[in-house]
Parts: sequence; structure tokens; C-alpha cells
Amino acid sequence: MTFLEPNYSLVHAKGMVAKVLLEHTGNTTERRQLAQRDIATLTGTDWETVHKSLKSLQDEGAIRIERHRIFINKDLLRQAELFAQSIG
Repeated sequence: MTFLEPNYSLVHAKGMVAKVLLEHTGNTTERRQLAQRDIATLTGTDWETVHKSLKSLQDEGAIRIERHRIFINKDLLRQAELFAQSIG
């Protein structure tokens, strides 16, 4: 039996992406534009890592991406952020 080793760098990056999304949401209905390249700059990663992180967050139900908009589930995003922090 083979166990897959978790990709801790992707988990960490996903946590950083979650944090950026949470920081840029706020309590307003105002639309905020933030490109994946902007998120990459803010997290110190590359576009591909941000893309993979967003896909993973979407697969987990933390976000939903539709027509260049990201709809977030704040509770699940916080969980992703906290989990990434807990593993170092």
C-alpha cells in the first residue's frame, strides 16, 4: 500500500491565497478586482501556484469561480488558512 505524501508547499500557498482573499473581501458589496497575478505578488508565489491553490479551494467548496468572479465561503477559507498555519 502506498500513501501519498501531502504537498506541504501547496497547502502553505493555499493558506496564503485564502488569507489574501479574506483580507480583500471586507463587509461591503463593493466589487474588488484582484487578478491571479496580483495574488501571486501578494503571496510571493507564481501564477501557476495561485491557479492550483484556487482550483484546490474551489474543489473544497471554499470558493466558487464564475465569469472572472470569486464567491467565497469565509468559514471554509478561514479553515484553509488556519490549517496551513498549523503545519508550519
